[in-house]
Amino acid sequence: MYEIYSLVDHAQLAFIVLGLLISWKVPTARWFFISYLVVISINMTMFPITFEWKTHYYIFQAFLNIVFILPIVYRRDLALFLYNKTGANFYKQVYEKQKLSSQECMILIIFCGAVLVNSYTWLEVLAYKYYWIDNAYFKLYFRNNIITIIQLMLCACFLSYALKAESRELNYENTK
Repeated sequence: MYEIYSLVDHAQLAFIVLGLLISWKVPTARWFFISYLVVISINMTMFPITFEWKTHYYIFQAFLNIVFILPIVYRRDLALFLYNKTGANFYKQVYEKQKLSSQECMILIIFCGAVLVNSYTWLEVLAYKYYWIDNAYFKLYFRNNIITIIQLMLCACFLSYALKAESRELNYENTK
């Protein structure tokens, strides 16, 4: 069963790279996937260290889920900042064309759910560690399955975002 969890953990990276390849011609989608590639690289780099924490691993995961929200919320502002610093036309295009999509809204909701799951798990593990409860049921029986479902939903959202990126871009051009 643990192999499935490991596979799903790495599937997110594969879907981000696939999404980047599918939507490479669309500047806003490219910026979206590059932003997520940076965040997921940090996550995968930190995983061996944070997994050894045992108790506080779950609050770190909740923190990382919040960090995963940042590319959606601040991507446009970061593009403007980079445009002002570098003058690169790519960042100007991203700033002008970036609009919140339905897939991004779904990703925000999914990550908020992951924050709640990981925060609750952390509180439960703390309660178990300090003998306030006898068993960490949620952590043992539900958390990994819920997180797996969340990650699979994220993969679907990334793929959907990539497939619809070009039509969103054309829609922007037609309404301009």
